[in-house]
Amino acid sequence: MEDHLKRLYRLVDAFKVGSNWKTYVDAFVFGCKIRNLAPRTLNVYAERLGYLAKHLENKGIDIEDVTKQDIQNYLLELIGNVADETVNGRIRVYRRFFNYLVEEGIWEKPNPTNKIKLIKAEKRIKPVLSPEQIQSVIQTLNKRTYEGYRNLTMVMLFWDAMIRKEELITLKVSDIDLRGGLLKVYGKGRKERYVPMGARMIKTLHFYLNRWRADITGELLFCQRNSKPITSRHCHKIIQGIGKKVNIIIYPHLIRHSAATYFIRQGGSPVILQKIMGHTSLTVTQNYLHMSNQDMIDTYSQFSPSNAISV
Repeated sequence: MEDHLKRLYRLVDAFKVGSNWKTYVDAFVFGCKIRNLAPRTLNVYAERLGYLAKHLENKGIDIEDVTKQDIQNYLLELIGNVADETVNGRIRVYRRFFNYLVEEGIWEKPNPTNKIKLIKAEKRIKPVLSPEQIQSVIQTLNKRTYEGYRNLTMVMLFWDAMIRKEELITLKVSDIDLRGGLLKVYGKGRKERYVPMGARMIKTLHFYLNRWRADITGELLFCQRNSKPITSRHCHKIIQGIGKKVNIIIYPHLIRHSAATYFIRQGGSPVILQKIMGHTSLTVTQNYLHMSNQDMIDTYSQFSPSNAISV
């Protein structure tokens, strides 16, 4: 499947206006690669820039002439038609794009994203999967086949190690230290970190490696039976499909978020969780965590001030 970066280049090559788009895109992509951004991140940037480029082309606006008002008009068209977080995601990319061009001295005009703020997105409580739901999902898998046990191990690893989808599908067999109970993971920006595993996860991985993975060539821990990689989209579909069998909505990021929430509810340290999940800031980690109404009721019942009063 053609990636968004190639699609963006094809798009700007065909423009009747905005002939300098390619020059700016080249510079920005070079800067992203120097920062060692993951290919998937670069693809997301390319996809969002592509939307803006197409909009300006349709309006007959040359990239050289784009103004803050043009950017704002485009964003106003999006608000109400796509999710608030989608709008904010595009704002972030457009800021990075033009800020980079300004910093490098490539863009000498006023920055069209200057002082464009993120919209106030509606905050919703994220759903959380319970251990019982993960258990029921796992029980649908056929442990007597390669795909079945591989998928079981993938679900378990998302739940136990709380790693990202891209981190899981790029894991190599050599990244697994069963004796030490650690995974070597390459996160965003190719930053290396070590993630601990529980005893049950180690046992599951050991069986998978020795019973099912041993006869398959290549370095990838999780792959297709013919050794070909599992793509990001394929991984998402695998996990989603498993959940559909028991009418549970499930996907990799939801497992990661749910496991993080469970970790905190069980008394785990947010600081340790930050290191496990590979967040650069504790604030980011806290975005994954929330207290449900039942948590609030249970906690309040235990520590209610009125409990200390006899009536």
